[in-house]
Amino acid sequence: MPSRLDGSSTQPSFQCKYPGCSMAYQRKEHLNRHMANHEQGERFSCPYCDSTLARRDSRARQACAACHARKERCYGGYPCNRCQQRRVTCPRPQGAVHGKSKTQETKTRLNPDILSSVPGESQWIAQDFIDIYFHDFHPTWPFLHWGTFELSKEPCILLQSMLMIGLWIKGDQAARDTAMTFHRKLLSAIEAQRSQWYISDSTQRGNNDTAWPMATYQSILLQLIFAVLVAKQETPLDLNLRFQLPDAKYELLTLLVETCRQLGLFNYPNMLAKYHSSVPIPLIWVNVEEIKRFGLALYKLCRLCTRSASADTADREGSDKGSELLTLADLDFCMPDSDEMWNAPPNIGAESIRSTVFHQACRDNRDPGNWISQTSGKLCDSRVSFDWI
Repeated sequence: MPSRLDGSSTQPSFQCKYPGCSMAYQRKEHLNRHMANHEQGERFSCPYCDSTLARRDSRARQACAACHARKERCYGGYPCNRCQQRRVTCPRPQGAVHGKSKTQETKTRLNPDILSSVPGESQWIAQDFIDIYFHDFHPTWPFLHWGTFELSKEPCILLQSMLMIGLWIKGDQAARDTAMTFHRKLLSAIEAQRSQWYISDSTQRGNNDTAWPMATYQSILLQLIFAVLVAKQETPLDLNLRFQLPDAKYELLTLLVETCRQLGLFNYPNMLAKYHSSVPIPLIWVNVEEIKRFGLALYKLCRLCTRSASADTADREGSDKGSELLTLADLDFCMPDSDEMWNAPPNIGAESIRSTVFHQACRDNRDPGNWISQTSGKLCDSRVSFDWI
């Protein structure tokens, strides 16, 4: 990841020489990619919207099977550099297998063609705004794993949601206007495809082995967080000091909570059941941690929001078990493990993750007595209506 001058603890060593530009990077390849923007060379169109990029990330750079299993960054080729360094056999490519899961999720769970009206004149350089996201937004809302994030392999809906956040944080009017355009179009896409991600009591369940569309749920959460960021200047607080969301966005929040409950998303045994015993332990650890942190972020957002309508009084009596929003009782898992590995940058490598998983004292998630949900019985009492946690 590029390092920004105002957000890095180490001094960047590669300075952009373009007149008037003060960007600096710790890695030469990131500087080269940045310089391509100044040079205004050949640009490439996003396959999902009208935006243009400085590089064609869709070229065949998929990880080899060995690096994929080790959860290591791999730039393809045969044999790849990683396997040569390790002096291990590099599997010959068998076609575009790696990277299909998230891309296929985008196509089947949320149709990106609906986003085609995002203005093409906003020729953002994706990497710069992804950097802003991880350096400025991620420390407060750490539910994406930076170490395994790859720009070229993430679903379009998630990338555009992250870009929206980065554009808004950048702060100038043009960037914020573009962020609002992303927000409107992405909300429209999410609503149009509701039947493909929303799960209710009456929804017929498919194969239980089907992977959860976490990138879609993460994208919806980012849209809702953004809605609070945008609304805080004009939306009144209720007497509990919560933001009163517009009805449509509050409904989206309740639909996301209901879907997570119906799937049993925040139940630790259900998390593990999604993975075959042959899946590498570091990969399972990353994905389970990601679900845990997503759950905590969703709970945090639920604590910040309330209805804007006068129906709030009628709903308040059922705010324990029948609450529309997430409660502590829903979180059937332990607290996440240490932030040390979770917040490590992408160049940390899979070996460090594996070492941490095997050698650090991780929490015993198997014991229900350690789950967050168990605290609700001590912290919440139906006879005490004081809304404090």
